[in-house]
Amino acid sequence: MGQTVAKNIYQRRIKDIMSRDVVSLDAADTIHEALGLMGENRVSALPVVDHHNHCVGILSTSDLVDMTRDVDDDIYHLDFVDPTSRRFLLDKLAHSMGSETVQSYMSETVTTVDAETTIAKATREMLRNRVHHLPVVDASDHLIGIISTMDILAEFADAAP
Repeated sequence: MGQTVAKNIYQRRIKDIMSRDVVSLDAADTIHEALGLMGENRVSALPVVDHHNHCVGILSTSDLVDMTRDVDDDIYHLDFVDPTSRRFLLDKLAHSMGSETVQSYMSETVTTVDAETTIAKATREMLRNRVHHLPVVDASDHLIGIISTMDILAEFADAAP
């Protein structure tokens, strides 16, 4: 009986567990707006869509960590300027960071799945691409949902004997 349940989980379709209320961004949105949406919605990745609702990228907290590395380099160089210049440059840096566009930091290579994809295949795609989120698209490539590693883990936890 236990193996039948496990097999059924692997064969379940993404459409049964995906989040349908997807919060997404436009590539022209700012990092400030993206951070606000991530905080309000308690998500760590936001699909980026064009005006036809096609998924053109994804912005994740990993992308934002990469951004902070760039900022770290800029801050390192501040040690070599006088205090007045340092304050001015820090203010400028803080202001410009938030106004950078999502397009500057999003991952443009996005692995997507369709709603009929099995949990087993989606999990393999996540592992192969080293990602924690897969946007779910329909036959016309329109964004219809998102699946995360946490969604998949929750399925396994619920099915545990």
